Amino acid sequence: MHLARLPVLALTLALTGPAFAQTVEVPAATGNADVTVYSNNFAMVRERRGFKLPGASAQLVMGGVPREMQAETAFLQVLKGDAVRVTEQTFNFDLLTPQKLLERAVGGEVSVVSINPGNGREITERARVLSINEGLVLEINGKVHTNHPGRIVFDSLPSGARARPSLIMSVTGKGAQDVEAELSYLTGGLSWRPDYVAQYDPDSNRLDLLAWATVTNATGTDFPNAKLKLVAGDVNRNQPPSPPMMMRAMKSEGGADMAMAQSFAPGISPTSSLATHVYTIPKLTGLGPFETKQIGLLNSPSISVRRQFTVRAQQHFYMQQMRAPDQDMRAAVELLFTNNAAAKLGTPLPAGIVRVYGQDAEGAPQFMGEDNIPHTAVGGEVTLNLGTDFDIPVQREQLNFIRATDNIVLTVWRVTVSNAKSRPVTVRVIEPIPGAWEIAKESHPHTKEDAGSALWTLEIPAKGKTVLEYSARVTM
Repeated sequence: MHLARLPVLALTLALTGPAFAQTVEVPAATGNADVTVYSNNFAMVRERRGFKLPGASAQLVMGGVPREMQAETAFLQVLKGDAVRVTEQTFNFDLLTPQKLLERAVGGEVSVVSINPGNGREITERARVLSINEGLVLEINGKVHTNHPGRIVFDSLPSGARARPSLIMSVTGKGAQDVEAELSYLTGGLSWRPDYVAQYDPDSNRLDLLAWATVTNATGTDFPNAKLKLVAGDVNRNQPPSPPMMMRAMKSEGGADMAMAQSFAPGISPTSSLATHVYTIPKLTGLGPFETKQIGLLNSPSISVRRQFTVRAQQHFYMQQMRAPDQDMRAAVELLFTNNAAAKLGTPLPAGIVRVYGQDAEGAPQFMGEDNIPHTAVGGEVTLNLGTDFDIPVQREQLNFIRATDNIVLTVWRVTVSNAKSRPVTVRVIEPIPGAWEIAKESHPHTKEDAGSALWTLEIPAKGKTVLEYSARVTM
C-alpha cells in the first residue's frame, strides 16, 4: 500500500505496549567512538556504552547502530564491572513506519477516529483491518469500508518494531551491577577515498599537490566526535551478505541533499599496519548522517616533476596485416615525479584520482586532465597521463607483413611524429611487441624497455617531423 493514496488518513499511535522487566534500553554511546574506515567501503566501529544489569539475565537493546551493520561481527567487551556473557543476539531492522504498522495490523483490530460532519465532534469506532493491498480495507460494524476518512489509532506498538535499528543482546552475568562496556562491529555505509588536486607550472616544471580524504557516512547514524582512522590498502574479505537495508549516500530518508564540509587537519602521518597504511586524523571529527566530509591529508608545494611525450602502440598491431595507416594518434602528455623526500613528499600515497590544473596564456586557471594513481610506497614513481597533445600528431603505417611460419611473423613499420610547436620536443615511442622478438633493422636506435616492449627516443624539430622505420621478427 502506498500512503499517498490515502490523503485524508492520519495515523497516530498509542505507545502503551507491555514492559519487560529484564529488558534494558542501553543509552547511546558515551564518549568518542573509534571509527576506522577502510578503502574497501566498510568500517570498524568501537564505542563505549554504560548500563545497569538488573538481574542474572537480561536483554540489552543497543539502539542507534548503523542500518548496514553486520551483526555477526559484533562483540561486547566489559571494561568496568564483572563479566557479562552474550548468549544470543538479534539485529532488529524492521523499523517503525506507517506502512509497517498497517502490515502488522492486518487481521487485528484498531480504532478509527473520524469527524461527524453534522456537529464537528470526533467519532471513535472499532474496526478490523482486512487488507492493505492497493488501499486500506476495513470492516466496521459488519460492513466493509475503503478510503475511510479517518485516522487510525493502534492499541500498542507491534512486537519487535522499533524507530531505529537496534542490536538486541541476551546476556547473563552478576545482577544489580553497573557495567561499562565497549561494543565493536563492522558496518557498511562508511567509505573514504583520496582526492588529489595539483597545480602545475610548465615553465618551472613544478607541481603543488594537495590530498583530501573524502569520507562519506551513508549509515544514517551520527558519529558526532569520532576518533577517525583511514586505512589505505586492500584488506581481503569474503563476500559479505547483502545488508538488510540498502542506503543511498546521496539522499536521506527526508530527501535532504548530501551535506559537504571541508577541514584541513595538519600533522597526519601514516603508520604501517601489516599490509596497509593507517592515516590517523589528529583531531576529533564529526561524521553526520548522510554527510560527505573532506579532510586534508597532505600539502606538498613545489614538487619537481618531469614532463614527457609518449606514443604507445597496441600488441595486436603485430599479429595481423593493417589495411590502412593510422592517422588519428597523438602523443600523450605525462608528468612524472618520485615519491621521496627530495620531491617534498616521502609519505605513502593512497590510490586515488589526481586532478591537474594549469594556466592559459592569459593567466586564467584551466583544467588540464586527471589520472588515477595506484597505492604508491615511499620511493615509488608516479606517472600522470593528462591526455594527448594537439600539436604532436602521429601517423603509423605498416609497410610490410609476412607470416613466415605458423608462429613467426615479419613486419615493417613507419612511424611519423610531427611537431607543430615553435620549439623542439622529445617524444618516446613505445612499441609493445608480443612474444619473443628482435629488431632486424631500424632508422633510430632502440632500447629494450622491458621483455615486451621496445623504446625509441626521438627528437622532433620545431615545426618539423621525424620518421622512424624499423622491421621486427616476432615469434609466438
